[in-house]
Amino acid sequence: MKRLTVLVTVLLILAAIDAGSAPGRRLFLNVISPPLAYSDSQVDTKLVRLLTRESNMSVSIVDQKNQILPVFPVDYHNTDSLLEWGREAGGRYVMVVEVTSQRLERRKSFHLPLVFHKYETVGVIEGEFRLLDLNRSRLLAAEPFKIERKGSRIFQATMDDDVNDPDLHLTAPAKVRFFDQLEESLCQHLANRVGSLAGNR
Repeated sequence: MKRLTVLVTVLLILAAIDAGSAPGRRLFLNVISPPLAYSDSQVDTKLVRLLTRESNMSVSIVDQKNQILPVFPVDYHNTDSLLEWGREAGGRYVMVVEVTSQRLERRKSFHLPLVFHKYETVGVIEGEFRLLDLNRSRLLAAEPFKIERKGSRIFQATMDDDVNDPDLHLTAPAKVRFFDQLEESLCQHLANRVGSLAGNR
């Protein structure tokens, strides 16, 4: 009988700890991203990996496939709607990442008149992220982001000046790897910002 009482007490303590800690570090993540011609975006899964590793959070992805959580607000720019949704879902933080553009650009990065110039391919991913603290009913951040990564580059004589030089093109497999690395850079930036804004509160 005594052992049973001790066991029940321990289970109740563990349940109380779990109930108090899980919502305290639970973050709901919603990623809005345009379709890519080269590959599927992996921003959401990369962010989950980094946030759970570096911020010690429990992260739940919010998408159309999730039948358990309430329907995510259509107007995700409305802070009150996000706060109300988060309280109903039962977490501590809500994070929205909106990728508005993910593209390749060719730029002339250096020019020495009458001698030569340098062209390079640059990957760009930009958009905005929002982070809300549900316990404090507060918008912690609504910040734009723009991450760039340099790819292939060439030097040309001044008289050539060809932005469409074949050496600037990336093959299809190279584009997949390149955008994967670009998304990794973005997710590392966002994970650092979440760690700075949310900390261990």
